[in-house]
Amino acid sequence: MQNILFITILALLCSISILDTRAASYDTLPKGVRIGGYRHVLTDGISSDYGSSSTESKYALKESLDAKNLESINDATKEYFKQLKDINPSAYDSFTFGEYSADAQGNVSVNGFGLGWGITNKLTAYFSIPIYSANVKLNINRTKTNNHSDTLNQIDKNENLTAEQKVIRDITAQLPDAKEELLQSIIVNYYQYNPIGNWEAQGLGDIEVGTIYKLTESSNYGLAVAGGIVLPTGRDDDPDTLQDISFGDGQTDLFAEIFTGKSFFKKKLDLDLNLRLTYQMSATKRLRVPESYEFPLSKDSDEFKEKLGNKVNLSFGPTYHFTHWASLAATYGLEMQSASKYESKNTEANDILAHNSSSESHSVRLAASFSTVSLYQMKKFVMPLNVSLRAQTKIAGRNTPKHSQYELDFKFFF
Repeated sequence: MQNILFITILALLCSISILDTRAASYDTLPKGVRIGGYRHVLTDGISSDYGSSSTESKYALKESLDAKNLESINDATKEYFKQLKDINPSAYDSFTFGEYSADAQGNVSVNGFGLGWGITNKLTAYFSIPIYSANVKLNINRTKTNNHSDTLNQIDKNENLTAEQKVIRDITAQLPDAKEELLQSIIVNYYQYNPIGNWEAQGLGDIEVGTIYKLTESSNYGLAVAGGIVLPTGRDDDPDTLQDISFGDGQTDLFAEIFTGKSFFKKKLDLDLNLRLTYQMSATKRLRVPESYEFPLSKDSDEFKEKLGNKVNLSFGPTYHFTHWASLAATYGLEMQSASKYESKNTEANDILAHNSSSESHSVRLAASFSTVSLYQMKKFVMPLNVSLRAQTKIAGRNTPKHSQYELDFKFFF
């Protein structure tokens, strides 16, 4: 399950990383005016994703407790399975304590804080800081029973057992039924992961610093550009913990953006478009060394040079202004990320890690906004501020978690 849920964090970063300092999508703050912001983002239970074929599937890990997985637990199991293989190779190959599945569900909430200020009437600088709280619930269930009686029958086919082999037969006849604790033992003692179970953490995410420059503005049209850097201040993924979630992607990002919009019907209706390009710089990380494209667990870890794929974020949609203080917006969002690249001495593992690392997601969002700016200017309210309520859901994708998120946003000017 490692690195499955943490992708959700990247989507949440996009939802809070830019301090929205503009009334129109392309607007900037007047010179000397500052804006403070707070945003709370909450996800629903994240329990499935869109796979490489764009079909939705549940997060689950299945592990068969067969001879190959069990023999390395300790010296006693090594000797038992060695003797079993000598007695009857078929008995060794088919031996199982059963099969177990682990289903995961993650919940993430983010509190984002930001500050922006107008350097000139056309240039605004800002920064934003996300703070995360996350937990993952992991439920282990048995899906297949053991076959100890079949193993015993295969041993009995050999009529010339040695004294040591007779001991193996007696041990097999007395083998207990495996509990969920045995799966825990395989994960910890063979694969050398931390114990699996429920996990939670709180901490700082990646900090974004940027500037926005307004290129042009007319009575019903405008265009602005932005650029900046995302710093790797969030907690990185722990390769030894299956159920943890990163609060950042572990390297510095550079981004550039374009904002444009046009108003219709005497500014009753706005149509806005936003395009963001992100270049993800490479970084050296300790990762598990995978041995199979199909099986997610691996025993060893090593240093890899990781270059995450660059990202393109596109969003556009209409905003209807019912009054000078209330509006409703609908937005379609597209995010695409190219394949990642890995460099290390582990040639096959490099290819396995990069396999299916590109992703794509499609989402829709509705937002209701309320502003006291006009009322403040008319001296009918004590403070200029904006309040927004948003709900967003992912409607399609590829190699990305499926989730919905809800946002409460406050911005005040001073």
